[in-house]
Amino acid sequence: MAAAKPSANERVYQSRERRRRAGLKRVEVFVPNDQVEKLKAYAAQLREGSESEAVKEARKLIAKAYRKFRARCLDNIDVDPEKAELPDAAVIAAALMHRGNAEAYSLGKRLSRLAR
Repeated sequence: MAAAKPSANERVYQSRERRRRAGLKRVEVFVPNDQVEKLKAYAAQLREGSESEAVKEARKLIAKAYRKFRARCLDNIDVDPEKAELPDAAVIAAALMHRGNAEAYSLGKRLSRLAR
């Protein structure tokens, strides 16, 4: 039997909750019409900086995963922790959660949250 689809309100709540966990905050501001594009560009720069923090954290966790679980969980996954991006983190998270012990699962869950 298929699971019931979440309502629109639930989807909005989940989306806002993901952003909140990622350290983002919704802000409403009033600016002159001719300054809107500048503000959007500045906001995009701020978000980019936030993502780079997530990438840094993911790289640290990926390095830890390779140190602790390379032989057991990551034997066929070759990702350079120094150059890893968020999609790489998602792959490593899945491997840790499906093939590892409780500690590997926990590390995989943390990586998975960052990769969203």
